[in-house]
Amino acid sequence: MTKVNKIVIDSSVSYDGYDRYVEGYYNVDDNNVYKFELETDDGFTSINLIDGDAFINLEDEDSLLEFGIEYNDAELYDEILSFVNNNGFGFIGEEFE
Repeated sequence: MTKVNKIVIDSSVSYDGYDRYVEGYYNVDDNNVYKFELETDDGFTSINLIDGDAFINLEDEDSLLEFGIEYNDAELYDEILSFVNNNGFGFIGEEFE
């Protein structure tokens, strides 16, 4: 079995810009690989992990806890966002304060 990298971006469906969309995979621990969707709309970015029909909102403590992810360990959002920004899918638009 091929080991999946920590984060992989599917560049065939992803695009950057003011309203960006990035899809890929996040390898939590080799036993749990989730698809992720990152969307930026009007300067606000949301990231969801997808588990079948369920969406795990990485900014919602209850959503994370439902899937056994401790909120204190939720640097997943920053990790995915940084990886996306550093790999060709940065936010292009106005600076928000």
